[in-house]
Amino acid sequence: MGPGGGGVAATAWERFTGHRVLPKATAVVLAAVLVAGFLLVRSERRDAHNAEVLETACGGVLPAEAVRGLLPGDETWELHDDLDLTGPTGRGPRTLLRCSLGWGDHERGESGSLELAAVPVLDVPLSGVRPEDIISANTAKEPRWATAYLRATTQVTAGCPAGLPGYPRPVTRFRVHASLDADGSEVAGELGDAVAAVANHVRDRGRCGGTTVEPSDVRPPPEPEAEDSEDSEDSEEVPQACRWFRPGMLDGRARGRDDRAPRGVTGDDADACSLSVPRAKPANRLDHFAEVSSVSWRGPLLPEARTAYGVELAALSPAPEPGSGEKSYELAVWAESSCSGGRTLSRVTVETAASALAADRADRILDAYLAASDCHAVKVLGKVWK
Repeated sequence: MGPGGGGVAATAWERFTGHRVLPKATAVVLAAVLVAGFLLVRSERRDAHNAEVLETACGGVLPAEAVRGLLPGDETWELHDDLDLTGPTGRGPRTLLRCSLGWGDHERGESGSLELAAVPVLDVPLSGVRPEDIISANTAKEPRWATAYLRATTQVTAGCPAGLPGYPRPVTRFRVHASLDADGSEVAGELGDAVAAVANHVRDRGRCGGTTVEPSDVRPPPEPEAEDSEDSEDSEEVPQACRWFRPGMLDGRARGRDDRAPRGVTGDDADACSLSVPRAKPANRLDHFAEVSSVSWRGPLLPEARTAYGVELAALSPAPEPGSGEKSYELAVWAESSCSGGRTLSRVTVETAASALAADRADRILDAYLAASDCHAVKVLGKVWK
């Protein structure tokens, strides 16, 4: 530096420090740069942390891009709960998989969460194959943990034809449900990819076989059924298993408010219905109601049904004669057919106060039942009076 260099620098510095604006502006710029740098570093750390959370949550199978688009990018996500018991882990668990992500300040009400769970569908075991046994098993209430999907944002029921391992009875279905709650709002459609990914993870680990779950299979949960009451409109609805019957088949009238409601079940291996028909013109004091029941068995229930009704099946004939001196008559008609691609055994009963009415209408009632069930290749096995 020349002899005058120090003086020039000093002069420049004096001018800078003596300026009314420059020192303050420079300080503001430096502060902004420092803040920006700090925010950039914090943002990079947050993004790295969030990416790590997505990589580990729910067995590491969540589709990162789809889920990242659902969660707030300016928040730090925390994995509050993570459990993966899929696969051959010994005793079958009540919960196959569960994970929960949260963010924000819960105390200030500025928080959100994403929760996913997979649970087995544990069907109530049948105590028998008769219509009353099948209907009773269906009316047994599921435990609260098994109905959590009804309170979720969206859900899917997936098939596992090979059966999930570790359970004492075959478990061939499971449910995956998810809830996204952000500032009090919920989103359903965008969760399809995540729910399908979890479902297929359970399928793969359980070696389920069957059909892959697609995001389009994921749906909001069904509307919960209202509790039965005298004022409930749902109590007037006819179960699907009973919709094939019309009162006119037995010269009946429409069911009144105080008449017994039909009971019915539609299942994978059996359908059953039991109903009472108010008679339009009763012939006597015993003829105010007729009773009808229908039941079909398929797949694994066929051998048990043949065993349970062995005596009745052995007594079948084309045109049996009713017993004498009975106050009411019950006629059972049996048939084999192909329904929904599988061999099916069906039984329809008609109970009336007059044997002639039951004998005259039983065949037509059986035909109506099988036609409504889309059955073909029908072979009537015979009838028997009970």
